[in-house]
Amino acid sequence: MQTKFNFTEYYHLYNNLETRANLSTEDRNMFEDLTLVCDDHLASAAGRRFSNSTETVENIKSVSPNITEVFLGCKWKDIPKDSCQNLFSPILTEEGLCYTFNMLSAEELYRVENLHKDYEYLAKSDARPENLTTFWNLENGYPTEAPIETYPHRGSGHGAKAGVTFLMKSKEIDLDYLCRGPVQGFKILLHNPAELPRLSQQYFRSPLAQEVVVAVKPKMMTTSDGLKPYPPERRQCYFPSERYLKYFKIYTQSNCEMECLTNFTYARCGCVHFGMPHGPNMEVCNTASVACIKGARLELVVTDIESGLHVDNDNDTLGEARQIAKKCKCLPACTSIEYEAETSQADYDWKALFTAVKTPVPEEDKDLMYAHVMIFFKEPQFITSRRSELYGQTDFLANCGGLLGLFMGFSILSVVEILYFLTLRICCLICRKKSKERKASIALAKEYKKSEGVQPYSD
Repeated sequence: MQTKFNFTEYYHLYNNLETRANLSTEDRNMFEDLTLVCDDHLASAAGRRFSNSTETVENIKSVSPNITEVFLGCKWKDIPKDSCQNLFSPILTEEGLCYTFNMLSAEELYRVENLHKDYEYLAKSDARPENLTTFWNLENGYPTEAPIETYPHRGSGHGAKAGVTFLMKSKEIDLDYLCRGPVQGFKILLHNPAELPRLSQQYFRSPLAQEVVVAVKPKMMTTSDGLKPYPPERRQCYFPSERYLKYFKIYTQSNCEMECLTNFTYARCGCVHFGMPHGPNMEVCNTASVACIKGARLELVVTDIESGLHVDNDNDTLGEARQIAKKCKCLPACTSIEYEAETSQADYDWKALFTAVKTPVPEEDKDLMYAHVMIFFKEPQFITSRRSELYGQTDFLANCGGLLGLFMGFSILSVVEILYFLTLRICCLICRKKSKERKASIALAKEYKKSEGVQPYSD
């Protein structure tokens, strides 16, 4: 918010050698900390390389709008809430302070024992009532014994009246056109409750003075248990017990990529972005390391492609980072949920409504701009995709028998008969012949002895 800290003004003061010397240490540190959530090209190589992580996060939070400064009103299943704090929780992301709805708690998502203790990514809030137990999990969804009112909240209907609706606001005087450029509005990302949101990768925008309607269609992939004997590289997914993540309790492709990026960035830059989950002994980057963070993100993609193509890179500076990249292999989870969104929007002229009801606009609200958002499921049901064997052993035998029977009058019984005549039948005939020969030889021997014994005696 520009009324809390004028980023544009301090950008010009900071980048002028004469005026920079007159800035206090607090102002310089504040500006350098805020460049971490602005466009990369605004970061100065002359600033600090590392941050005091606690101070950096507090500085970013201090100039970010709190939940009452962002939301004017919220509804869930067409029921207005007394406060949006009953639905939304603050969360720290790569883009700074955001607000999340229906996400698992920090204890359920992170391996808290492996994380640093300098600051929290997802703080406890009123959005998660203490009496609501989490029954849901990514693998099996809600069990049959789970109550109707549980957490995450069930999407128990479709259409605009069954979703979540919220009205966001911003004052024109608070808009900064340098930090993030000329486009103003709010970023929104749809993700499953067990996944850390990454708004730097994908999002859709809710512009100011606009109403955005979002019809959501889930896209779910499950995997047959019959594929468990196959290695993950063949089935192209991981079951929950097959892949351990150091910072996350739940494996998803996005969580794996975030952890991999953290380790790769630390190996390349000696520090990590404050929005990346990391261990207690890792430094947090500041403005002088932003170029390195950006370069590490690109290098990770290139290294992954090279390893897939078996290309040898003679650049020894990658060192440990290349080994980390090779170990990533962030395949999708065997059960995954994604959301396809259809959006439409129209002008939201709230001042015209005041005029229509013949009510004057309050003087302090004349520079307010609103963004109205409605998110709901498009259809009452959706089709789930399933990953399974194309041909199992039973299918293979059935197809072979069917084709041979169709074209050759052949069946599995014919195979048994052929095996019988080629093996057991021949053995039986040979044994029978040997038995007859043995009996014949015995009979001859008896006749010979008998004939020898009855010959008359002569002298």
